[in-house]
Amino acid sequence: MQTLIEPFAFGKAMESWVFFAILAVLLTGTAGVISKYALRNATVSTLVMSSFIVIMPVSIALLSYYILAKGLGGIEPIYFVLGLLSAFFANLGFFLYFDSLERGALLIVGPITSAYPAIIVVVALLVFDETLNPLQALGVTLTIAAVITLLYLHGASMGRMKCPRSALGLAILVVISWGAWGILLKAALTGLDVILYLGLPALVMPPLTLGYLKLRNRGKSMREMLKIPAYSIPLIFAVVSVELEQLGFYNETLTVSTGPASLVFPVIAAYPVVTIVIAYAFLKERISLREALLIFAVVTGIILLSTV
Repeated sequence: MQTLIEPFAFGKAMESWVFFAILAVLLTGTAGVISKYALRNATVSTLVMSSFIVIMPVSIALLSYYILAKGLGGIEPIYFVLGLLSAFFANLGFFLYFDSLERGALLIVGPITSAYPAIIVVVALLVFDETLNPLQALGVTLTIAAVITLLYLHGASMGRMKCPRSALGLAILVVISWGAWGILLKAALTGLDVILYLGLPALVMPPLTLGYLKLRNRGKSMREMLKIPAYSIPLIFAVVSVELEQLGFYNETLTVSTGPASLVFPVIAAYPVVTIVIAYAFLKERISLREALLIFAVVTGIILLSTV
């Protein structure tokens, strides 16, 4: 199916799902660090409102562009519903992720939430009838094994770092939410244009944002809940983190639209590696030889994944 994204292609290299997947990893991993810094002086409600402010104009523009260019005729309702549900779970996952980060350590919450691709890989192989060649299968195994081992070693070196059960519980909900997002996304994109899908948050974000803020801020008035935070450094960090996360989301969507889910999501699962490297850089700590070798193994696995 020809999509409206094609006129915006920037060359053969950028049409590859590998390019978009690696870009999503870099953006998502960086955003996690900035979000944690933002939450030192800002609240989850600030990040939620920042998400609404950032996402709505872009989504409205994309949805309007698609409707004016192609209209909504010929789209089967089931794909529209799948797209709406996918957009709902994607953004719900972001809100839960912010809440989890507020309660727990980034270098624990981030790695846990990166487990969601495992759900998608299993479903992709069993339901979507995707297949892997031997090198790709090796790449999937190497990437997942290296990420898990890296996170285990990193967690062992942080044994004294506290992470409340509430943060862990929210992180598990993020895994479930983003797992549902990925599965529904792959199904929705079989009948929806990418541009249309990226515009659907315009229909989802208002009720989701209002409902989430209402649950988090019981007893507060509507005006207090929807108050736009005053201009400040924490607000700038919040907006930047949301911008990066949304750019990562757009790249993940483009990746899924051009590549098999069973390969795409193991690559995207490597984003905590970026988070760990950046966090180490900010904390001025050193990465051990074992961790460096595991990061190299992740890169090797991604290279194998890209084989055709």
